[in-house]
Amino acid sequence: MNDRLKKWKEKEITLDDVPSKISNGSKVYIGSCGSTAEASLQAMVDDWSLANIQILQMIPGGNLPHLTQSLDRFRTSSFFSYNRTNFFSTAERHNTEGLTDYTPVGVNQITRLLQENCVQVDVSIIKVTPPHKGFVSLGMGVEATMDFIRHSKIVIAEVNENMPWTEGRSKIPIEEIDWWIPVHKPILTTHQLWPDLMSGPAYPQEILDKIGSHVIKEIPDRATIRLGVQPMLYSVIKFFRQRSDLGLHTDLLNQELYNLHMEGVITNKYKTIDNGRSVVGQAHGNAELYDFCDRNPIIEFHPSSYTCDPQTLGKIDNLVSIVAALKVDVTGQVATDSIAHKFYAGVWTDEDSIRGAKFSKGGKPIVVMPSKSISGRSNIVFELPPGTGVSITRSDVEYVITEFGTAYLYGKSIRERCLALINVAHPDFRPELLNQAKENRYISMSQPGRFLSSAYPAELETQHTTKTGKQVLVRPVKTTDEDNLRNFFHKLSDHSVYLRYFRKLKSMPQRILQKTADVDYSKDMAIVVQDCVDEYHHEIVAMGQWVSDPTPRGGLSELAFQVRDDWQGEGLGTFLFKRLIDIAKELGIQHLKADVLNDNKGMNIIIEHSSVKYRKRSDFGVVTYLFDLQLEEPKPTK
Repeated sequence: MNDRLKKWKEKEITLDDVPSKISNGSKVYIGSCGSTAEASLQAMVDDWSLANIQILQMIPGGNLPHLTQSLDRFRTSSFFSYNRTNFFSTAERHNTEGLTDYTPVGVNQITRLLQENCVQVDVSIIKVTPPHKGFVSLGMGVEATMDFIRHSKIVIAEVNENMPWTEGRSKIPIEEIDWWIPVHKPILTTHQLWPDLMSGPAYPQEILDKIGSHVIKEIPDRATIRLGVQPMLYSVIKFFRQRSDLGLHTDLLNQELYNLHMEGVITNKYKTIDNGRSVVGQAHGNAELYDFCDRNPIIEFHPSSYTCDPQTLGKIDNLVSIVAALKVDVTGQVATDSIAHKFYAGVWTDEDSIRGAKFSKGGKPIVVMPSKSISGRSNIVFELPPGTGVSITRSDVEYVITEFGTAYLYGKSIRERCLALINVAHPDFRPELLNQAKENRYISMSQPGRFLSSAYPAELETQHTTKTGKQVLVRPVKTTDEDNLRNFFHKLSDHSVYLRYFRKLKSMPQRILQKTADVDYSKDMAIVVQDCVDEYHHEIVAMGQWVSDPTPRGGLSELAFQVRDDWQGEGLGTFLFKRLIDIAKELGIQHLKADVLNDNKGMNIIIEHSSVKYRKRSDFGVVTYLFDLQLEEPKPTK
């Protein structure tokens, strides 16, 4: 036996010896999740000579007996507020005083906090693998553990043969460990760490699936994914199967992400850093996941100072960061850790993830949440409740996604933000939110609010290829299109304006813009054609609509469409006309009409060369087409 191994053997102690290595008043780091040193922690609680011990932990979970102790014995400082572990009875739960100190700070700042003595640590108790060539691996919990070890006076290790040996910056030399105890217990699974998290109140799967269906639209093939640690995000992961060759650079590897590795969805082939490797800070799941991580070079575990650093994240092209929110106000301020004076989670890496994606070339920072809380309150609010912390500022928010769609806020005014977020709020709360926004002059008092009467028909969105092969997106108009419609008008020639509006117009009146963009889809319809399939960076090049007669007599709905001069000849007029007729028939509309100037040869030809049955009359240079959609002949079957 060489001297190195001999010295290592001399450091072996038992669990009963652990309390004697810790002085009263010590600050003790114990790891987190599956890497929590729960055996040593139990030994500390069982020794009544210990007092005034402060436990430092990243994310509490598993068997945490110190939480039932009085603050004279143990208290916990955590970087994530979570004290439901189900390892103690209901009666004991009422006495869990220990978890009172939640520190709202980004995880990648812990290095600096320790360096500047803002956070102090005396003892680190860690869980590691057996030694190999003079090193041990921190296994499933690297996070900020190395920083705590570096600043500790004493380092005690639970050596566990069940801990996977992980690759990356996860190894420390055995000389850095002062004492070690053999504790060969199985690594706790996700369910064992947080039993009530799996069985407690949850959002309906249908709502989570709708959110996932909107999120996946923002993720291209070959993107690199980064997720927050909130459990709600687990439901989004299954939609990643609709993409190929994804990369992973995130805080936590869980069971769902492990499955995507096994299925070949996550390959990391196109990452611009750490190519071919997933980068994580910690992991929890079941035994299969732990086996997968053991000595696997395609999964690297790194400190939080690397996995969460915005500058590092910015070097990853096409980084999509997804975090879950608790509340968002109508200007875009996001709360992720608290509502009013109650803490539910942690700041963790949410802000850093959002900023990292903003720095990334092609990156997308996404905030997701159901439109309504489990208790039935709106998650989109006019103002955050007093006491609520703003984790992500309105200037950093770009995408907010609920089950009702996506609100794109980047570069948008307060008016545009209000309308976009009200559009994705739960319908039960939209009228109140609109009224509050009007009363506080966030939006114009003249805003009609017709869109409140019906849901945005996302199913009508479609991609289309023009005659010359250009790809365009065709979708229903949104209230946030007001400025886009104004820009569309001012790119029309004077002649095109005259043909559409039967008169010369130098500008588009606000009331007409509002009427066009603010649509009750159950009565009217307006669809726009974008010059690219990216919904958020585009120009409108064509539009079509029908508008119901608002008079008491309720005449025929009037149809019209128009194509920008520089896009004419692409077949968009014909496509729009057919598309509007098809939508009308799907919605059960029986009659439409169109008034067209005789001089508008293009529109007359489109209508008269179509298969749509019509009657027409001509008066004073205006041709009126009457469409009776009931007379439409059924399409021949193949």
